[in-house]
This record gives sequence, structure tokens and C-alpha cells, in this order.
Amino acid sequence: MTELLTHFQEDVLADILQSIHLHSTLYCRAKMGAPWGFRVSQRAVASFHIVTGGTCWLTVEGVDKPVSLTEGDLVILPHGHGHTMTDSPETPVTKLEDLIPRQPVEKDVVFYSAGQGAVTTLVCGGLQLEDHTTNPLFSVLPPFLHIQSRRRESNPWLRAIVKLVKAEASANQLAAETVITRLSEILFIQAVRTYMSTVGNGDTGWFNALKDPQIGQALTLIQHQPEEPWTVESLACRVSLSRSAFSAKFKQLVGESPMQYVTRVRLTKAAALLRRNSATLVEVATSIGYDSEVAFSKAFRRYFGIAPGAYRQGRRLPQEDGALEKRYPSLQARLL
Repeated sequence: MTELLTHFQEDVLADILQSIHLHSTLYCRAKMGAPWGFRVSQRAVASFHIVTGGTCWLTVEGVDKPVSLTEGDLVILPHGHGHTMTDSPETPVTKLEDLIPRQPVEKDVVFYSAGQGAVTTLVCGGLQLEDHTTNPLFSVLPPFLHIQSRRRESNPWLRAIVKLVKAEASANQLAAETVITRLSEILFIQAVRTYMSTVGNGDTGWFNALKDPQIGQALTLIQHQPEEPWTVESLACRVSLSRSAFSAKFKQLVGESPMQYVTRVRLTKAAALLRRNSATLVEVATSIGYDSEVAFSKAFRRYFGIAPGAYRQGRRLPQEDGALEKRYPSLQARLL
């Protein structure tokens, strides 16, 4: 049974991890001399910080204790929680948008603080994640993911990727932005995978549903066969449960009804198809289980708030997170 549960988890997780893609990465480098401290407000994109030299502290809204970060550490805030980065938990902080105009930016595109104490260097930024509101994986991620460099035996990938990010960020070579976007995507996926491998048996929610023999199997069926004409009855039959027992258990573990989840998976997969290939709307509709383009378009618009054709053209992505670099072009943070 243990092997079966592991298979369910890996099967669904692999498919969902493959669906994670970054639309863009906003990043800048910082060289901060103590005392220093800045606050990043709640935002609609994920934030990340890589400590490329020295040490610092992260304090996240809603989390009781500050977190110590050391050279080589990676921290990702997948839900965009407000947070502070400081040389010490006691150091006063300034809003990042207020701090930027007062601090110099050198020709090498490094943002400097005015402090004369111990120096910490960072690569900071935001990750514009595609479909983060519809991917069930994000619902179980904590306020922040902290991947520690000192645990090299369990995270051998971290040191190598951080080294590459640091090199690309400092070299300013052709296509460095594209390379950093791809590396950031790998960092995010690896961080999520590392977190999922450490989740305990007492955790609840969508990930816990993967551990259940019946519901885990149902999630696998839905994920890999979205085009099937699924009903509550057919899914219950496939996992050897009565309709009522299956429906109740599914909603308890997953947090939504079986058919709501089926719709979520179908339309998330449809969005991926619209982004990545030239299939017609009819072809996309039939590939995920809709009988007609009209029915598919209505469902897609209801779920995403935009027609599938407009989504394909790229007008679906929020624009508010470009405000920072538009307001402070001297920072030369890059929206890739």
C-alpha cells in the first residue's frame, strides 16, 4: 500500500510541477551595509531572495519568529506575503518604494545602502507565476519556503543554481534576463519539491488527499484523463466507494466537490494549451472533455473572467506589478 500511495503522489505531483511556469522575473541585486532594513508590501506575485554573501533576517507578516538567512540560502514567498529584510531583527525598516529613491544605484546595476557595517549581498525579486490562482499545489504552500545552503547533502542543486544566478546577475551578458528567468523557474520548482518531500503525515488539505488510497487514485485519474466524461458516480466506481462516501471524503480532503475539481483541472490544462501551441479552440475544447467550443468558452470565461481567445493573446496577465520599475527606472530592475 505504501508503494501505491507513493505512486499516486509522484504521478500527480509530477504532472502539476510540470505545469508551473514563470511568465516573468523582476529582479535586482543589492549590496547592503549594516544597519539596513526594507519592507516589501503584500503583492500579487511571489517574492524571492537569494543571499549571495553575508547574513540577514527575514520577518514575514503572520509568522511569529524572524528567520536567519546565511550565504547561499534561498527564500521564496509564493503567496506574496508582506515581509521585511534586515541586517538584524531590531533594525528599523523603510518601505522599499520609499527607500529606492534615496539610495544609489551603480553602473553595474547594484543597489547600495549607505550603511558602513557588515555587508550582505542579495539577489531579490518577484516571480510572475502562471495560473497560480488555479493550480491546487499553491493552496498547500506555506507563507515562505526556506531552502538552506548548509544542508548541502539534501539540497545539492541549490549551491549550483544560486552560483549560476549570481554569475548571470553580475555579468550583464546578452540574454542574461532569459537565463535568470529559466534558472528562477528551476529554483521555484526545486524549492516546492523539497518542501513537499518534507511535509509530515499530520498535514491536511490537497496534499493530504494524495496520500489517501481512494482519493489519491481519483486525483490521478482526473489529472491524466481530463477528457473523460467524469461524473461523481463514475469516479466513485473507479475507486470502489459509494457515491455518497466518495463525494463526502473528496470534499473533506480536497476542499471542493469532485466536479469542481474536474472543472479546475480541465480549464487549467486548457490554459496551458492556449499558451503553448496553436491548436484551435475546438481542438482544445475536445481535448479536455467539452463537447463544443461554445460550452468550453462559457466555462473558461466564467472561471478565468476572460475569453479563451483573449487569454491566448496574453491580455490575461496582471499589469500592476510593473509599477515599481516604471516609477523607479534608476533601479533598473528588469521585467523579463
